[in-house]
Amino acid sequence: MKRIFSLIAIVLLATAGVQAQTAQSAEQPFTINHGPYLQGLTYDGVIVCFTTSHGALSKVELREKGSAEVRTCRTSEHGLLIANNTHNVIEINDLKPATEYEYRIVSKHITRCDPYHVRFGKEVESPWYDFRTFDPKAREVTFVVANDIHDNAEKCRKMLDVQPMDEAEIVFYNGDIMSHFSKEGQPFKSFIDVSVEKFAKNKPFAVVRGNHETRGHLARSYDEFIHNTRDGKYYGVYYFGDTVVVMLDGGEDKDDEHPVYAGLVDFDNYRREQAEWLKGVVASKAFRKAKNRIVIMHIPPITERMAEVEENRKDVRNLLTWRGNKHLGELMIPILNKADINVMLCGHLHRHVIYPVQEGVLEFPIIANDNVSSMLVRSDDGGVHVKIVHIDGHTTFEKTY
Repeated sequence: MKRIFSLIAIVLLATAGVQAQTAQSAEQPFTINHGPYLQGLTYDGVIVCFTTSHGALSKVELREKGSAEVRTCRTSEHGLLIANNTHNVIEINDLKPATEYEYRIVSKHITRCDPYHVRFGKEVESPWYDFRTFDPKAREVTFVVANDIHDNAEKCRKMLDVQPMDEAEIVFYNGDIMSHFSKEGQPFKSFIDVSVEKFAKNKPFAVVRGNHETRGHLARSYDEFIHNTRDGKYYGVYYFGDTVVVMLDGGEDKDDEHPVYAGLVDFDNYRREQAEWLKGVVASKAFRKAKNRIVIMHIPPITERMAEVEENRKDVRNLLTWRGNKHLGELMIPILNKADINVMLCGHLHRHVIYPVQEGVLEFPIIANDNVSSMLVRSDDGGVHVKIVHIDGHTTFEKTY
């Protein structure tokens, strides 16, 4: 009998908890609570991401700067508008290159969504924000690179604060921005909300996934927050007129069979998939036409022959014990050695290391940034200028490639 009463008490408490949460949710005002932030910006398109506090019907209103003509942009699948949701990803196409646009979010709260009865509540509008599509004739581009932030939003803010964000056209987050993905909405708290505050309403960011972001029970939902490219992949290519930036996803650093992964990963095949894709990219007309070529990847690739350079011999030997570094070296370096790469930008090591050009072995330099600095990269007719600035504001490295 005591057991029955205990079970009844547990059920009543659980029911009361659900009712309390429902009542609390009903009392919260309807708002746009995260974003907007821009993703996947190209010469002719952009992706606008944001969330609302409650289920809603949302749209983006868009106009060319200075024009009164407004275009309504929504997302639909299989004939149904995406609605009664909180997480919004609205892709906008058919834009003009090198053109300034203004946009705002309009969201209407759905308070009831029955088969034959839909009821709407409050409608909210964001301010108008502006952005500019990339220029296919651009002779130069400036961007910021930050890596290994590991859920430290304040460090993220400092990394951005020491850079001239008004000059940057995009920010590349080069891996391990989170330590692992195990909390609902964690990307917002870790770096997205700070990005929105600093720049992301008007300029995009792209996330090069790090090995730590493959971990945690929510790791497989990271792509709900990150939309680097239209095909939904973490790896991809960005074109900025005379400059091309290739993003590669190194996956994990350990063997796929390592006990910590419990048989749940397949990164060897994933890296092979990227290598085949990379062969097509470097052979393409758009890539070969570019004057400057940059590769961004979290994990530095390493080969046995790189250890022949005295200054890096011990460091390379240590990295060769890690499957990710070595496998990436075996797959990617032979392809990139023939691609006339100016420089590769990496992270992962939490310290500043440069792997120099070695004729016949490594035909491009690799810069591994530390975890307390951000990079300012300017690409123009003079080459690729890399400036690394510590979060205290002093410059620790500067060179043109």
